[in-house]
Amino acid sequence: MKDFFDGLVSKIEVAVIEDFKDIKQQVEDEKIYAAVLVTDGDCITLGLWINTIEQMEKKDIHYGFRAPETTKWMPDEWKYDSTKAGGTVDISRLLYAKEQSLNDEAENPMTDEIYDEFYKLFIETVTTAFQNLIQANAFELDPEEVAYFLYMTDDDRVNGIVKESSKQLNTAKVHEELLRDSRF
Repeated sequence: MKDFFDGLVSKIEVAVIEDFKDIKQQVEDEKIYAAVLVTDGDCITLGLWINTIEQMEKKDIHYGFRAPETTKWMPDEWKYDSTKAGGTVDISRLLYAKEQSLNDEAENPMTDEIYDEFYKLFIETVTTAFQNLIQANAFELDPEEVAYFLYMTDDDRVNGIVKESSKQLNTAKVHEELLRDSRF
């Protein structure tokens, strides 16, 4: 399983850059303040989600009040994502196929031990790929003005994942802002 995830790092990097370029065209001149890699509790999907100051302000108007814990740091509320097409959709297919092969090998649903290893390797792999891109300035965004983190849509582990990934991926200033303004 480790070989699968080791080989996935560069594929994720290529996929995320492809998706970022597509989303950047939609964003145009809006100011990006967050870019997040989003998965599900089974770790078989991956998508790039981005939000801008302008879209956050529109959401705030929609809700009738400024609610950073509701809009600013919650990818579910954001406008831009790569969930319908793009490179990360292909990564999701690979992840799903790997999970299915692990189930098939066991001829039973994955054991907790196998899932725990899958989860650990997934988080490490995605964090490494994202970190490589950020350190290479592949997004060409100011690291003092953009927050990066991993997010899990349907799982109680989301708070720990956001906190740990934010700490690894962001400057101290951005990490502290995210923790101060969010529910994480």
